[in-house]
Amino acid sequence: VGHAEGVTDPTSLSSWTAEAFDPSLNWDRIKELMDMWGGKVILKGILDEEDAMKAAELGADAIIVSNHGGRQLDGALSAIRMLEPIVRAVGDRTEVWLDGGVRSGQDVLKAVALGAKGAMIGRAFVYGLGAMGESGVTAALDVIRNELDISMALCGRREIADVDREILLVPEGFSGGFA
Repeated sequence: VGHAEGVTDPTSLSSWTAEAFDPSLNWDRIKELMDMWGGKVILKGILDEEDAMKAAELGADAIIVSNHGGRQLDGALSAIRMLEPIVRAVGDRTEVWLDGGVRSGQDVLKAVALGAKGAMIGRAFVYGLGAMGESGVTAALDVIRNELDISMALCGRREIADVDREILLVPEGFSGGFA
């Protein structure tokens, strides 16, 4: 079915997907894979400070704070909620990016203000692709970039490097777990 190798029956796609997840995966295995690879490594799916610090300790070049859109565990905290404490936990030992819920330039701005080096965007590009093909993806990127530029200007920031937490009103208890 599509690009899922070995799947010929769409009703078996959920079984195939379940087989792709290895519940025995641990930090020792991740380190082993990193050593075998020898190249740059980005770990996605980090959602707490302890895992973030372990990833940095192992030498991950970047981590992506993500709950995978709630597809894997729908009761997990949102990625944006965990972003700031994770950034604080790892400091400058590794780059931190945000994935999940990013739909606009304002969302990118919020992520950067909370310490992310960048934000992963998927859905907006898929919508653009579905509507207009390659030019739709370009158009979606242009919209997000324009929204980011306008939002930065409205916050008094001309450069992305000047974006900081001061531009946000963050409710007390928002970052770092359940309030």
